[in-house]
Amino acid sequence: MAMGGESGGGAEDPRGRVVRNDASGIHTGALTQVGVVHGDVVTTVTRAPLRRPAQVPPSTRWWWNRSGALAEWRRWLDEAGRRAPSVAVLSGMHGVGKSELARRMAEEAEGRFAGGQLYVDLSRWRDTAGRVDVSGALRGCLRSLGVDDGFLPTELADLANAFRTHTEGESVLVIVEEAMEPAEVRPFIPKADGSVVVAVSDGRLAELVVNDGAHSLPVDPLDAPDALGLLTARCGDEAIAAEREAAELLISWCGGLPLALGVVAGQLALHADQSLSDLVSDLEDERARLDGFFAGQTRSVAAALTLAYQALPPEGQVLYRRLALFPGDVFDADLAAVVAEVPRGTARKLLRGLHDSSLLAADDAPGRYRFHALVRLHAARLAARDPEPEQAALALRVTRRHVRWTACADRALMGGRLRIFPHDDLPTGADDPFDGANGKREALAWLSAERANALAVLRDAVARGFFAEAWPMAEALSALYLHHRHVRDWIESAELGIVAASRDGEGGNAAARARLRCLLSRPLLDLGEVDRARDELETAVAEADTTDNLLLRASAREFQGRLWEADDPARAIALFRQCAELSERAGSPRGVAIAHFFTGCAETAGGHPERALATLASALRLLVDEETGEGDRRMGGRVRVAMGMAHRALGRTAEARAALARGADHLRNAEATHYELPARKVLAEIAEAEGDTAALRAHLGRALEILEAGGGPEAAAVRTRLDALDEGD
Repeated sequence: MAMGGESGGGAEDPRGRVVRNDASGIHTGALTQVGVVHGDVVTTVTRAPLRRPAQVPPSTRWWWNRSGALAEWRRWLDEAGRRAPSVAVLSGMHGVGKSELARRMAEEAEGRFAGGQLYVDLSRWRDTAGRVDVSGALRGCLRSLGVDDGFLPTELADLANAFRTHTEGESVLVIVEEAMEPAEVRPFIPKADGSVVVAVSDGRLAELVVNDGAHSLPVDPLDAPDALGLLTARCGDEAIAAEREAAELLISWCGGLPLALGVVAGQLALHADQSLSDLVSDLEDERARLDGFFAGQTRSVAAALTLAYQALPPEGQVLYRRLALFPGDVFDADLAAVVAEVPRGTARKLLRGLHDSSLLAADDAPGRYRFHALVRLHAARLAARDPEPEQAALALRVTRRHVRWTACADRALMGGRLRIFPHDDLPTGADDPFDGANGKREALAWLSAERANALAVLRDAVARGFFAEAWPMAEALSALYLHHRHVRDWIESAELGIVAASRDGEGGNAAARARLRCLLSRPLLDLGEVDRARDELETAVAEADTTDNLLLRASAREFQGRLWEADDPARAIALFRQCAELSERAGSPRGVAIAHFFTGCAETAGGHPERALATLASALRLLVDEETGEGDRRMGGRVRVAMGMAHRALGRTAEARAALARGADHLRNAEATHYELPARKVLAEIAEAEGDTAALRAHLGRALEILEAGGGPEAAAVRTRLDALDEGD
């Protein structure tokens, strides 16, 4: 069993330490830290080549008029193409067709933006309090432009700077949906001239128009002729001509909203025995029943939705209502099966039926669906009539399902790491959703897709008092956050888990609290909240020591030691030694080895590289069989790199070169490029100092491969150095 100290990106050097990269001078090439170097540094960073994204979803074939809006768009776009980056605000009420118009506008502009088209739906990044994780959305844009997680900044200002850097060369179109505030739009403004941001919003975002010169493009409901044209296009000339009066009455009730018109047209298409007059009759009965459901213009939408709901089979009605109680935004057949208590195949058919009835929208990912905001509100009003015990039982089923799946994903990703939640009752073999050769990749993909849903379920579980389920889910979600640093989500998840662990049973669960506090320290450090991270770890050690879990007690000290390593190596070494002692008592050789690894790194940083070499050699013996080479090659590679750093600190260049090269090769074979890259940089420095051009070219070439594969900002500088070497030949 492995102990704590998981790594998944972030500001770590090849020895796993959180470091300060301070140095003096101006550097345009590789800069490698050895120990702790103080001073000021100015770096010159050239961005990696852009990928050309094409993310804006296609428009539907159900399109009517909007010719005036498109003409205005074309005129304004011609002007914007000759200016600095520009912003347009597409505003209007829910259901008026803003998103569809934005997509058609993007299609009209196809080929005009050499840097591609980016699409950001802020509703996926907005929490229940209405706050938007703009940083997370920007990270997604940068990933689309070819930047790997290991090279993404953590602060919003740095992310915005990186976005501008990666969009400085060629014009880009960015569609930002569900914007509510100007501050949610500004970070997505690209750098290149001729770039355009289209902000899609219910409000007019007046501050962007007044202060930033944004162009206002209001979207109004369709007038009666255009609404009739849309309904005719959907239902056919004959049906409308035969019952023109009924069609016009339906149009008036729909208020010119394409959403409502689409629902009505969908019912006619799905139920051939219904006429327009039948729909009018049903809708008249529903209007009185629906009074008070919605105010103003949206009442007609509610009536149309109720009509569509009544046309569903009983199982479809149940699923429609219950999905509205799911706290997340997107769902698939696996979740729908749990919600409706039906087989997965049945759930898939029911979802398709809801989609065919225009009650669900297809999500970007195949097989996933979401509610439109008004449709969800309508379904929730119906669901509120179901008995409270049924609603509570549904919430518990959904929570337990997410606990099982997140725990299975955690197991697939992180193997036998330390956990407080036992995995004894989790599915195995064919019943495990992530069992198989691609399990690790599938687990990470599922966690990434379910990120917003999982956090919403966790919030709901804590609010409902499902404490025994909530903290295990928070613990398992750290597997996602260790790979993709969604730091705000991670903090909220850990905090919710700590609350749940504190209330789980009489006196709470001290072990779970300690574990979650340790995990919480990682995103706090990412945000620079060092003092709070230290407070959490002090409490974690104290709470862990109230338990008989030796590995937990060791892990808490490891986390604490890594926090102090840069500022107080002696204190860190003392904690790592306690960690090794506890791991040995627990019968965990790997735990002892990792403790020795961190001890050796701290000894080098503290000015005792000779002592570090002995400590690191002990770690290596526990990790890798020297005769067979079997063992943990990834950790073994990290240890060898650390030994190379110690040799270099002692001035033993030959020994340093040999250890670094061997460690880098092991890390390459283990696909641990995040730890290999710093070793290659140091090897390049050694080769350059020795005048070994062939070795310098080889190590720089490998460094360039890693940087270009991950979109690292140093790639261009490394390529320039390689080109200079070639010219010198």
